[in-house]
Amino acid sequence: MNNLIKLSLTFSPLLLSACVNQNTIAQNKLTPVTNPCQKISMLINAYDDGFEQIKMTKIKTRISNTWKAKYNIIGESCHIWTWGSSQTTYACNITVNDKETAESYYSNAQQTIQQCLGDDWLMTEEPRKADKGRKSTFTTPDKQISLSTHIVPLDSLFNEKWTIYYYIGNPN
Repeated sequence: MNNLIKLSLTFSPLLLSACVNQNTIAQNKLTPVTNPCQKISMLINAYDDGFEQIKMTKIKTRISNTWKAKYNIIGESCHIWTWGSSQTTYACNITVNDKETAESYYSNAQQTIQQCLGDDWLMTEEPRKADKGRKSTFTTPDKQISLSTHIVPLDSLFNEKWTIYYYIGNPN
């Protein structure tokens, strides 16, 4: 039993370094992008191959395949979700403590996306069906992709919370 412990302690650092090296390789595939319009353009182009270029660490889940994304439109926790072969989505969210901040994020997202996409893209805004939030969806007849931002009030007994979601994926 003692030999088994020694053996596992010997190989554990090697396995861990292999995982770290895979993340480094994934991170080095693309150069950093900081301009919001460049990020949006890169993400739209990455959709065509299921966001393969920006997938980093795979996250173990039961329902879908999930990866941490290399590029984050907001925050540090954007992910790529895959359901089957035709449903791949890039998703981010941020939660804030008041409606004013949430509305600011939401309207800034709308303005930035509109500014970056150009006149070919149509924005529609509508209430969300699942809650009392709203969503803006950007589509174009040229591509089978949509971008959307959602503002969602969260149920909380003690304080106000809001989540803003960003999605890039299949328009259906």
